[in-house]
Amino acid sequence: MISVELGKTGEKIPILGQGTWGIKKSHNKEEIIQIKATLERGIEIGMTHIDTAEAYGGGRSEEIVGEVIAANRRDDLFITSKLFPKHVGVDSMKKACYKSLERLGIDCLDLYLVHWPSFVVPKIEKHMRVMEELLKEGKTRYIGVSNYSVKQFKEAQGYLKNAELVTNQLGCNIKRQKHINESLPYYQKEGVTFTAYSPLGHRGFTNLKGDLREKLEKIANANSATIQQIAIAWLINHDNVITIPKTFNLDHLHSNSEAADIKLSEEEMKLLQSI
Repeated sequence: MISVELGKTGEKIPILGQGTWGIKKSHNKEEIIQIKATLERGIEIGMTHIDTAEAYGGGRSEEIVGEVIAANRRDDLFITSKLFPKHVGVDSMKKACYKSLERLGIDCLDLYLVHWPSFVVPKIEKHMRVMEELLKEGKTRYIGVSNYSVKQFKEAQGYLKNAELVTNQLGCNIKRQKHINESLPYYQKEGVTFTAYSPLGHRGFTNLKGDLREKLEKIANANSATIQQIAIAWLINHDNVITIPKTFNLDHLHSNSEAADIKLSEEEMKLLQSI
């Protein structure tokens, strides 16, 4: 698996990681076995960045990821989790991180993100204060945000005294190109990693029609690939972009991983831009 630098940290992480959105408290034993088997196989083939959040399944995702961590060498993994903005006070925010660490069974996260900017009470400054304190406490190695606009990202970075945000995690794919066109140039200029989630939407682009599908199929045929692999490749062929596709299907996992090896031509990239 290709590795790229995280922000300006010098740390290398896989260009393709593994998302865990969609894990529920209601999963039965067989489903949990399948989820863990897929995450384990992903680790084996180099997709060692696992992304989770306290909000996924009310913490169940972190618990399952914790079981996977326990079965592997911790130092071989890069673990990301996220603080949900329902927490109001500084103490409750920090306790949320401690709870995430407890569910994951680890002492320190590799990356901790604010999941969303608060739409109820403006508290970007408070979030950044907490994130910087968690860094000092050794509860996370790096910090970032998720679903922030460029304006909000700049504001957040401005509140930090001795730290830098290394990533903004944004919903982005070939059907939702807004952030690639409008935000990515800023992050490239500042050396901030752009982490794309939902790179295949929520249905794996199985229901694509029209011009986009025709263009994807044309490029897929030229590269002996699937349209899903081309969609992922299109994202990560942009500088400073990594992605965290979620799948609990082993065939889909292997297909996703193979997308990291596809190098699209400039003409192919342009053909898919701004569709």
